Amino acid sequence: MHTEADIRKAIVPLLDQYGALSTTEVKQRLSEVLVFDEEDKLPSSTRNEIRIIQRIGNIVAHQASTFQTYEEGFAVDKSVRPAQFIAIRGLGDEKVVLTQEDIQTRRQRTRTFTARRVDWEAVQRENAELGRLGEEFVVAFERARVATLDPSSVDRVLHLSQLQGDGLGYDISSVNPDGSIRRIEVKTTRGGIHTPFYMSRNEKLFLETYQDDGAFVYRVYEFDTGSNTGCIQMIPAAALLEQYAFDPTEFQVSLR
Repeated sequence: MHTEADIRKAIVPLLDQYGALSTTEVKQRLSEVLVFDEEDKLPSSTRNEIRIIQRIGNIVAHQASTFQTYEEGFAVDKSVRPAQFIAIRGLGDEKVVLTQEDIQTRRQRTRTFTARRVDWEAVQRENAELGRLGEEFVVAFERARVATLDPSSVDRVLHLSQLQGDGLGYDISSVNPDGSIRRIEVKTTRGGIHTPFYMSRNEKLFLETYQDDGAFVYRVYEFDTGSNTGCIQMIPAAALLEQYAFDPTEFQVSLR
């Protein structure tokens, strides 16, 4: 069962793509970023919809004020019908909702890059545990970093790949010093900083699309799975695409 808190976290990457969505649109698109379990799919006892869809409406219904900002990084405006979920930017008392220009920019970019769920654990099963531990290491690092910028924004650090899978193209949503979103793909190796790492075509396309808008690769190296310690190199997407070589090592084969 996914709670309202789980749903609020899942809404963040949706708004990262679309900027703003009505309650109706969130209900239509939530399955793009969250895998519904069997309990989620059970029919509601009070409404003609499944339970998880009803919980989206409950977020709005349980909101006491007309306009409220949520710690996950968005606001809900109930002054219009249906209510609007809007991404925010900024830190502390300077948090503001996106402008219409910002929203249109995000939607245009989404038409270029479409997130999709990919089960890369099946492809690289032996690296799944190492990758998970590396991501958790980075989540803790980011929470500490954001706390130095604005303690009230720590909950905007979200481990998205644990909630929605790897198809978004990045693993962690965090915050830049100016309050804009930082999109982090984590690559972890036990070896040193020059050890090659692997990247899917979807991940590379994501970096190409968002290279000028807060995309980073956090290179975790010399990682010790026993102590859960290692080193982190933060590489902006533009620098990675310019300075690193991408060598194809796998092929998908099908009958002609």
